[in-house]
Amino acid sequence: MKRFLVLDSFRGLCALSVAIYHVHILQSFGEWAFFRNAHYLVSFFFVLSGFVMFHTYGQRLTSSGQFRQFFITRTFRLYPLHVFVLLLAIGLEVMKWGAEHAGVAFNQGSFTGQRAPQEILPNLFLLQSWWPGFNAQSFNYPAWSISVEYYLYMIFAAILLFIPRLSQKLFLGISLVATLLLLLQLAPMMEPALEGLSCFFAGVLTYTLYQRIQGLSASRELFTLLEAIGLLLVGVVMVMDIAHKQILLMLLFCIVIMIFSFEAGRLSDMLKARPFERLGTLSYSIYMTHAMILFAFTLTMLFVGKIIGHGFVIYPETGPGPLLSFNSALLNNLLLVFLLIVIVGLSSLSHRFIEQKGIQWGKRWAARGQGTSPLGSAKSPG
Repeated sequence: MKRFLVLDSFRGLCALSVAIYHVHILQSFGEWAFFRNAHYLVSFFFVLSGFVMFHTYGQRLTSSGQFRQFFITRTFRLYPLHVFVLLLAIGLEVMKWGAEHAGVAFNQGSFTGQRAPQEILPNLFLLQSWWPGFNAQSFNYPAWSISVEYYLYMIFAAILLFIPRLSQKLFLGISLVATLLLLLQLAPMMEPALEGLSCFFAGVLTYTLYQRIQGLSASRELFTLLEAIGLLLVGVVMVMDIAHKQILLMLLFCIVIMIFSFEAGRLSDMLKARPFERLGTLSYSIYMTHAMILFAFTLTMLFVGKIIGHGFVIYPETGPGPLLSFNSALLNNLLLVFLLIVIVGLSSLSHRFIEQKGIQWGKRWAARGQGTSPLGSAKSPG
């Protein structure tokens, strides 16, 4: 089965961009307009996930046994690292609680707001983005999209298993209805869930179109031009202040994924380079661990600042926060590079010792009693 190496590289670059979005360091490149809007790239993850899922499983979910394998492998693909980071987030709150009792004050008390104890169970069962009574941004806030994606997998698989003849119409209908509800700002469910339904099934439909035109032949120069135009349009729209930006970007993401799925231009060749390929491999770990790494670093800098009497952490009255600064543009940019290196380095460890172990456990469990090898695993968009 074809592996879309270039799309894997995009997944890694987008995960790193989201990490940059979540850290605010004054006078650094992280404050560029593109990175300040990088949260829109989560829609890219959803579209790409739908595309890859249909590529991998579109013809392989025809029996209850295959659905069982799918459920197990998908759960073990996402769940172990999610639970590990959730426990880490709870542990950091415990440390924060201890620091408070030692006389260190924070802008927000431990186990309050988005990290209140009642948010633990919704996070544990990945329900935080589906029910209006829950906080989608609670504890490890990037996990809101994993909450959405996990149940999108199950909806997708159930449709293919139980009503395969109507699957294409249902995929189209779900995407259109969710998109319309977003446009009209009607929310029968939480907006993150609608965003996922809109984008994921748009990605599924993008793959069905790719299947029809994958034999298309064009010059290398033409594909290079299309790749460049696609990326330029995404970059321009990302930094523009326009209405329905998320919907427009979803459509552009579908187009870009379609173009780069051919892997036929010079930009595709660049994205096949080993560093980009490695980022793609680590993308889920980067996405899931970066917020807690940044949170732990910020708490450390705040604590150090209180000890030495110099403030490295600023909590603005309005806007994003907290802000980090060494009062030097050079040092601030070096700090951002350092944090990204730390994130990638620690993500390598979580990928090896948690993510890969979970995948192996899932495959072994799925294979029990089947007599056949388990379904292959598609990359998570995280």
